[in-house]
Amino acid sequence: MIGLMKGELHKARGWLHDAEHICVMGHTSPDGDAVGSVLGLMWALRGAGKRVTPALPDDVSTTFAFLPGTAEVTQEVPADADLLVALDTADVERLGLLGRELARPIDINIDHHISNTHFASINLVAEDVAATAEYLVGLMQPLGLTLDEHVANCLLTGLVTDSLGFRTSSTGISTLAMAQKLLQHGAQLHEIYNRTLHRRSFEALMLWGEVLRAARCEDGIVWTQVTQASKEKIGYTANGDADVVSQLTSIDGIEVAVVFVERLDTEVKISWRSVGGLDVAEIAQRFGGGGHRAAAGASMYGSTLAQAEQVVLRRTREALQDYRQNGSRR
Repeated sequence: MIGLMKGELHKARGWLHDAEHICVMGHTSPDGDAVGSVLGLMWALRGAGKRVTPALPDDVSTTFAFLPGTAEVTQEVPADADLLVALDTADVERLGLLGRELARPIDINIDHHISNTHFASINLVAEDVAATAEYLVGLMQPLGLTLDEHVANCLLTGLVTDSLGFRTSSTGISTLAMAQKLLQHGAQLHEIYNRTLHRRSFEALMLWGEVLRAARCEDGIVWTQVTQASKEKIGYTANGDADVVSQLTSIDGIEVAVVFVERLDTEVKISWRSVGGLDVAEIAQRFGGGGHRAAAGASMYGSTLAQAEQVVLRRTREALQDYRQNGSRR
């Protein structure tokens, strides 16, 4: 993949070298890959003597507070930034408030989502990797950057979380080779795994209980809701679903799991997981979202939880039925 992008890589390296103030940014509701990639590239660029500001449109989860640099993350793009780099972001809309406040286009877009719209002046998109963080490891040398312990820990966090501990179908030989390289530069796999995939707050576990009790299962699809009322009752303050969607995929006979999260301002966030081959990114795109074949998300605005559930489940059922009938011929 890198070999096919030599011209773009050369240009990106030159732009990074010439820039005086670089802003690296990621998507809304930032996951481990977004946070790890933003901070990892920040430290690599600072190691090259660059002034860098990390920006994310939403707060960084306390899960990732152990990563160096999280306290520096801002929710604004500096006015004097002369180079804008978007990471792990499929389109400008996924940048949330950062994207809405931009006075000019993104300069460099580095991502691994199949739904990426190539919205920047330079687009470095690799769809065959498990995480943007994995891709960044391979880009370090071509971009004239080096790995150190800070960079390694941030990027391994992105790789571990997006691959669910090296368990997704997109995990391959390259994924493990990049992880090995990060370990050789000081990344702490045991700590990263425990902090991001194993440990849960008491409130998160209580939320699991509430949400799993409300789960319903029908014809290969399991779904549930995370309501504002349930979060307030428990005292769960994060925006997401506490990764309950991953728990639903462990149910025998399930092909698709869907979780609906009620948020403020009439927003409903939807997360899909596929364990049977259905491309859920294609479904998410119908609702303005995106992601990967096996994991995707979208947000609906102006709909109630019940309305969102009805329309999303109808489309998911149709897609699953179509896949069962025609998927093997695609």
